[in-house]
Amino acid sequence: MANVLLISETKLKSFTNINKNVDMDVLKAEIKIAQDIELQTVLGTLFYNSLLSKVTAGGNTFTADELTLVNEYISPFLIQTSYHSAIPHIHYRTMNRGIVEGDVESARSVDIETMKYLRNIQKSRADFYKQRLLDYLNTGPGQNLFPDYNNSSSYNGMVPDRNAKYNPGIVLPYTTRKGWAYKNFNNLTSYSEDQMSDGPGCCN
Repeated sequence: MANVLLISETKLKSFTNINKNVDMDVLKAEIKIAQDIELQTVLGTLFYNSLLSKVTAGGNTFTADELTLVNEYISPFLIQTSYHSAIPHIHYRTMNRGIVEGDVESARSVDIETMKYLRNIQKSRADFYKQRLLDYLNTGPGQNLFPDYNNSSSYNGMVPDRNAKYNPGIVLPYTTRKGWAYKNFNNLTSYSEDQMSDGPGCCN
């Protein structure tokens, strides 16, 4: 399972503006890092390893539910997260004489502030797809479909982190992933995707 990737370098290039000439080995490494750090954190080690074990040289043995999860939720998340992870390593390359900026042959690189700006945009996109994946698993159609996700424990390694939240460029006070906190609005009705946990009276 050490070398299993849930998206290919070709797919990463197809759904981002990464040039077709970017070294495949650079992208493979970043996809693997995105999987191990970001995806494993979301899914937990038990479910993460279970999905990887179903990818074989001849294809995959995913169930229909797992295939929906991988194709519609995990893949978009991994594409954006892998690109976010790759940006500094496309900008700077480690060569035998040290770390160099840009292409070693030619091409002028953007300055570091521009790189940070582009990376912040990419982080917002990655966070959106992460939130979408979490909502599918925890409050959406996928919440009761995956026993390895719901029954994970620290005995298996990392447990799923279900508490991440998506904050785009504008940050508003007194918000939660499930909407506005009721305790800050007296009798004003506010949106929540989970009335049972954030409904009126829960936060008084």
